[in-house]
Amino acid sequence: MLPFDQAYLEQLTEDDLSKLAHLDSLGFLVGTKERFEDFRQRLLNLCDALKEFEDKFEQGADEIEIFDGVVVRKDKRIPVEIIEEAGEITEKYYRFSISWAPGFFMSKDIGLLWGGCALSDTEQILTVFLVRSSFMNKRKWFIYDRRELLAHELCHTARHVINDNILEEFFAYQTAPSIIRRYMGNCFINKYDAVLFLLPTMVLLVAQMLKTFSTFNYPIWPFWILALAYPAFLLLRNNIARVVFFRACSKLLAFDFVDALAILFRCDWDTVVEISNLASPEAFRRFVQKQASIDLKWKVIQHRFVIHNGEQEAEELEETNDAT
Repeated sequence: MLPFDQAYLEQLTEDDLSKLAHLDSLGFLVGTKERFEDFRQRLLNLCDALKEFEDKFEQGADEIEIFDGVVVRKDKRIPVEIIEEAGEITEKYYRFSISWAPGFFMSKDIGLLWGGCALSDTEQILTVFLVRSSFMNKRKWFIYDRRELLAHELCHTARHVINDNILEEFFAYQTAPSIIRRYMGNCFINKYDAVLFLLPTMVLLVAQMLKTFSTFNYPIWPFWILALAYPAFLLLRNNIARVVFFRACSKLLAFDFVDALAILFRCDWDTVVEISNLASPEAFRRFVQKQASIDLKWKVIQHRFVIHNGEQEAEELEETNDAT
């Protein structure tokens, strides 16, 4: 359940930056170019969607079909303590923690290597976490860690409003303990990347089989070039994104903004590129001031991470008490 009620949102104003910062810390980021009224309405819609969802269980339902063919059971609900474990990771990296999104262990595992995912209803902006039942009694299964898996999905839940694919998987995979996953995770950022990665390999396999088991005779090296071309492109694209990101992050840290990761997590690609080219702390402050004058998201970033640079704001604790 949400840590505040509908009245909390109805009384919210655009100038109440302490409350907006508190919402940001709960994973309710302001979207790119999102106006205040749209932001508040989105959260009101989420309140209604979560209430409707919880009411079905409270009215006696043992299971709910959240999407076509996807059923969750009341007795398979993920305890909030487990989701809060993942929230500790996202708080450490990106200064937000989500414990309000419902999560469930699947009664039937989907696929041999499937670990979990987050499903979103775009109309109601409701996200439900699903993980395989193997995680009910143990934290690790195969190559997956339950805490890492949930932290990954929490990043997507918070950041989807930024509407930026170039660094979306990068931020989610930075929570992984594996260096390989942190480096390679952002290679596949578009829906066709996996297809274009595998298809030339299949063509190479077919070409090799035909050459071996038939009378056809042709050079095989062009098929190797075809098979390696897209993986090379993915690695190059990933490396360019990493270079730009880490340059921007290094700049912010050199400017003594300790929450550099959190600031960039809330930025789209074009903004990260712009920050990476700034020359001084004063230039960054001027940039933030200009953006905050026209963009609600940057008002919140300015309040949390520039004005209150590195502080655990007392206002956040006060707002938590007020909400409860």
